[in-house]
Amino acid sequence: MTVRRLTTFALAGALGLTSLVGAAGAAQADPVDYVQIQLVDLHCGDESEGDHDEAYLNIAANGGKAVKLWPANASYQTMGTGYRRALDESNGNALLVLGKTESRTLSLWDYDSTSSDDRLGSVTVTGNEVGAETQYRVLEGSGGVYTIAYRVVDI
Repeated sequence: MTVRRLTTFALAGALGLTSLVGAAGAAQADPVDYVQIQLVDLHCGDESEGDHDEAYLNIAANGGKAVKLWPANASYQTMGTGYRRALDESNGNALLVLGKTESRTLSLWDYDSTSSDDRLGSVTVTGNEVGAETQYRVLEGSGGVYTIAYRVVDI
């Protein structure tokens, strides 16, 4: 046996490791399987007030603080009954990437300049929803009815 091999065995014994294979395995964590939420669009079935809503979408990771996700370059997007808006401009947001055992909450809000914003509904998306099919979820709140379309894909 070489000096190097003896030194390795002595070190493993001093650390209380029963085998070198066990030592190598202990140093490696199980890989995390990641997925991405790909937002498709938002459809307004019925606005919550008057002739239109000033809608924006937030995202929160695992019960954490919500951050604005859509629209990317404006405070809100005008939505009225029958309006459909593409959401793909937000697909580069890092919070849309999650492990298969994690979740994200998407919350739709109506911006109000003179009072607190109205919640138009929310949906929780989990990483285990992975698949190629587009999911459609209804969001309801404050009299508004919206449908959000998204996919959860392996990355």
